[in-house]
Amino acid sequence: MTAYLVALGRIHDQERFAKYLEGVVPTLEPYRGQLLGLEDPAEVLEGDAPYPRVVLLQFPSKQAARNWKNSPEYKVVAEHRLASSDHVLYVIDEFVPPSD
Repeated sequence: MTAYLVALGRIHDQERFAKYLEGVVPTLEPYRGQLLGLEDPAEVLEGDAPYPRVVLLQFPSKQAARNWKNSPEYKVVAEHRLASSDHVLYVIDEFVPPSD
């Protein structure tokens, strides 16, 4: 089942975060991950947003998303994200309406 990784965050070191951006996209391919959306700041329609940045990734499954997040290739790149920003990551399944 298709899964989505949603990241909410705030960057506090643009120069270091740029290193993350340079390396992250190639790490998605082996796990069939796709970047679907990125907005900073994202438009808030309701409520108070704890973070201005929203990123949406798609994977073939939650397990594929977990495998990517825990992969050696991503961990090397993620060091730059962790040192330069604060993020919350969610992984959710695609909604499938109940069948009658």
